[in-house]
Amino acid sequence: MIPTTHALIRKLLLLLILLFNALVTFSQDDLIIDGIPCNIHGSSRPGSLEYDQNIYKNRYTIPTVSSFDNTIALKDLIDGSALESKFSENKAAKISGYVFNVKVGGTESCNCKTTDEAFKDTHIELTPDNTHIDPEYRMIVEITPRMRQIMEKQGVDWSTSTLKDKLKGHLVTVEGWLFYDKSHEPQAFATNPENTSGRNWRAACWEIHPITKIDVLDPSDDMEMLAAPDNRSSMPTDIATPPNHQPNSPSKSSPMEPANTPLNTLIIILIGAILGAVGQGIRVIVGVKKVNDNAVKTNTAVSDAMDYRQMAFSLVIAFAVGGVAGVLAAVTTDNIQFTKSTIIAFITAGYAGTDFIEGFIKKYPNVQNANADKKNGEA
Repeated sequence: MIPTTHALIRKLLLLLILLFNALVTFSQDDLIIDGIPCNIHGSSRPGSLEYDQNIYKNRYTIPTVSSFDNTIALKDLIDGSALESKFSENKAAKISGYVFNVKVGGTESCNCKTTDEAFKDTHIELTPDNTHIDPEYRMIVEITPRMRQIMEKQGVDWSTSTLKDKLKGHLVTVEGWLFYDKSHEPQAFATNPENTSGRNWRAACWEIHPITKIDVLDPSDDMEMLAAPDNRSSMPTDIATPPNHQPNSPSKSSPMEPANTPLNTLIIILIGAILGAVGQGIRVIVGVKKVNDNAVKTNTAVSDAMDYRQMAFSLVIAFAVGGVAGVLAAVTTDNIQFTKSTIIAFITAGYAGTDFIEGFIKKYPNVQNANADKKNGEA
């Protein structure tokens, strides 16, 4: 029995809503702050510098081994040549230094302007050693609420107060994503060497933000080795290291899987295919409504005007288009995050890609006739 038009529309809408909600939940895009969801753009406005920066600040994936630039040391990130073009925000780094200070970050749009310290960033100021501690030697590395929450689920306390007690005045090694905080160029010696603002408080604008791993070093470690990018003398402590965490590798107990594993690649392709079908599903709903409206006007049976085989064929095309988009995303991006914007991009690919392919088929009669002959043969 062929379902009625309204029943079909209701079922398709319900399916789309369930898929969208499930995928948004999977993305871990939103963090509940002050009782409301705060996405990776925070409270910033589209088109602003903060809107683009916040998606880097709010990353919550653990860098894979291939993500690390192992040539980078602290000395490189506080050098006067450490300008925006020198490094890549798509890479991660592992650096060692002396913790000069640990403090609560300010009220920022990346955290939806919250005043709750539990959902503010933790600012850690690193210097080469305990003698070179003036502002021109300081690098900022940051713990974010998202990473703090992930560590909390593993039984690791990354609250600002705890980190201050455990880290300040100690030698540490930190790992995480590189980030260039362009908004602080007037306060950095690399970009404002003459200190014309009169309040420079950092060496350069490059940060590790967010931090994904912290090791406290043994006090007996040679201070001169802190600048070496291949330093492996760190000793994990309960406060800073998740269980089973290996140097320069993702935490095995982390709820986030490495993005470049075969399983995750397959998941990305599958999600892309499903979202592509969702995009075509939107077109189907629009098409069904048009057919229904036209049937009412012409007083004809809706079932006679519906081409269910064509609908199914279009959904298959969209599934394939979404899968191809997933393949491209998996092979070109080291770490893909399924944020709302990514989900919408996959849906759009399915919608537009299917429309293009169907248009191509209609444009060339031979292709269309071959498809029709195949249908007649099956009948």
